[in-house]
Amino acid sequence: MASKQNPKYTCVLVAANGAKYDLSNVLLEIETTAGKTRLAACARVKCFNIKTDNGLLRGIVSVRDRLFLYADDGEQAAEVFRGFVWTINYTSRTEKELTLTCYDNLIYFQQSEDNRYFPKGRSTKSICQALCESWGIQLDYTYDSITHDKMPLKGSLSDIFLSDLLNAVKKKTGKRYVMRSVGDVVKIAPVAENSTVYTLKRLENVISTASETSMDDVVTKIIILGKSDNNGRSKIEATVKGDTAKYGTLQKIQSKDENTSLADAKREAETTIKEKGHPMVSYEVSAIDIPWLAPGDKVNVAAGDMVASFLVTGISRSITDTKKIMQVTLEDLS
Repeated sequence: MASKQNPKYTCVLVAANGAKYDLSNVLLEIETTAGKTRLAACARVKCFNIKTDNGLLRGIVSVRDRLFLYADDGEQAAEVFRGFVWTINYTSRTEKELTLTCYDNLIYFQQSEDNRYFPKGRSTKSICQALCESWGIQLDYTYDSITHDKMPLKGSLSDIFLSDLLNAVKKKTGKRYVMRSVGDVVKIAPVAENSTVYTLKRLENVISTASETSMDDVVTKIIILGKSDNNGRSKIEATVKGDTAKYGTLQKIQSKDENTSLADAKREAETTIKEKGHPMVSYEVSAIDIPWLAPGDKVNVAAGDMVASFLVTGISRSITDTKKIMQVTLEDLS
């Protein structure tokens, strides 16, 4: 019976012709990953190569078939993943296993490039909307939006969304965002806005914790450079400093173009110092799976050296009949 200590997963494959195959009873393992370095969430499903009314599963399944995962924790049951079959692996050794590697629809942004131009005055939201419409993907945008200067956008769509557009908003506002797909709808929202805040607690659902403190990527001083003169020299227009006395001088250069005010450039530098001006502490928690927990969520932790509210930055799951475990990477919200 499904419970919070043992959530139950079901898996349904939908072929291109609309035929549905419930793989729940022949599953060997489900592995999922979301957040961190990849834009698209991934689900890897390993099952037996069963015989169906239409033949062996290996002869039926095709790339771009749809795969759905559902979870039930005894109190609620809902979809937790919807994606496309991207890679099919089959082995005929002993058990005759089939492994389907699937991604949600953000895989199309992750593996595509574009070349677009947007004139001055377009908002972040409207540009994101236009890009999503080009791929036939619905967008739910609740994050902050700024007005951009002219935007020639070229290259990876992941970089266009994250680096060119959303990170520009983060630098100006200081607010973090999460971009993920839920039920084929791309959601771009502020982090830590989940209505239910789960608790990971020692002796209840936490198996182990780990933490790492590092000076990598720390920035304590930023010099803002203006336009270069005829000799290639750039004037320093401002300097923004963090706690150099405590952490030393770790300096970065920020260039200011003619369309950016000095006040905006200083705000951007201050946001960088606020975010990176101190050693970064990353945390990892191994716990009994909570199917509804996702990157961008706020979570409370009371285990090991962690007694605070944290932001989920990445999550991976390993699901079998006897094991329902998640590995959660976290950052301290304070």
